[in-house]
Amino acid sequence: MEMIDHKIKLKNYNLYLSLIYILWIISMISYPLIDEYIKAGKLIEGVYYGTDSYTYINWTNDFLSGKDSILRWKSKFGYILFLVPFIYFDLHLVNIVLLQLFLTAFSAWCLYKITSKFYCKLSGIICVALFLLYYPLQMRNFYLLTEILFIDITIILAYLFVFFKKTYLPAIIFLIFALISIRPNGIMFLFSIITCGFFFLLKHKKYLHFSLLLGTLSILILPTINLLNSYMIDLDLIEGISDKGVIWGWSFERNQHCLTSCLGVELINNNYQNNILDIFKFIFVNFGEFLKIFFLKVFWLLLRARPYYSDLHNYYILFFNVIFYFGFIYGFLKRPKNNYAAQVILLYILYAIGLVGLTFADWSGRFSLYFLPLIMIFSSYGVLIFARSTIQKVMSYKS
Repeated sequence: MEMIDHKIKLKNYNLYLSLIYILWIISMISYPLIDEYIKAGKLIEGVYYGTDSYTYINWTNDFLSGKDSILRWKSKFGYILFLVPFIYFDLHLVNIVLLQLFLTAFSAWCLYKITSKFYCKLSGIICVALFLLYYPLQMRNFYLLTEILFIDITIILAYLFVFFKKTYLPAIIFLIFALISIRPNGIMFLFSIITCGFFFLLKHKKYLHFSLLLGTLSILILPTINLLNSYMIDLDLIEGISDKGVIWGWSFERNQHCLTSCLGVELINNNYQNNILDIFKFIFVNFGEFLKIFFLKVFWLLLRARPYYSDLHNYYILFFNVIFYFGFIYGFLKRPKNNYAAQVILLYILYAIGLVGLTFADWSGRFSLYFLPLIMIFSSYGVLIFARSTIQKVMSYKS
């Protein structure tokens, strides 16, 4: 009898998942039909081209023609390599959209498996629904930009850690490399793995392994610093911190877009260079103002609403923020304890938020999308408990 009940429940879960995927497919098919009504969302032959899209295409053409080395674009060379086969074989770029849709569908399944392991299958279904039916995220599948590829790889990496096997190790190494080469902030995932690894080894008194890890990192520290410095030079980080404002290119004082000095505060910049040492000097000299600005950037990052968006758009964002963040708090409190993979995911979220605080919140709120699906893993359980509690109260009231 229990076996039959289990099969019935399993069929129901599969049915729920299928319905969510069908709704997602319908929403993705409908996007090209309504794209002209979406601000900055107009498609060209099934693809959305941002300003950076044309830059990536030009860089790829320069690489293929031998005009430039791939290492010239250190912070994005992984994405250039991703574009190479499509441009080299003159494939229609809508094929990138199709590939991204496939990866997103697979990532949703990964989220289902992760959340089901951390909590329960119904929580996993809620997580998939939050992920696939959150339109501001899913419309990125049509963008010729790094966002959705980065997000999907992050989710797949999280899955491989949650269900770790030794045979997964080559795939994990490859995906970490891909993540970092597509966007430099991908290195935060590696840092979260290393940090959690240190605590894991100390907690379990594996001092030999701890010493080996510490020794390996000591050998790699100089190459890592050089890599980070090259990223900072490529991105002109000092200029980004000092002149790009709380929200990049937006002045709260003038309530309009601006290109330079949007902060409304004076930051001391003694010709600091783009390297780790000078970044620390810059922060130390401007510590008070920098701390204030840091928290403002984190606030606008997580809020996702923007002063220049319509009220309806902002209400939509804020409504889902309540679901994501309040649900996350409960899910965080009820998270699986002593789970290395869960700790890696949570620390990555924290590192990703901190990184934006050190740089700037982007104008469209998209930087929060990089870790939002991982927040959904935990918020889904909070949503489930709230829904169950509400239903129970309604039923008891009726009776």
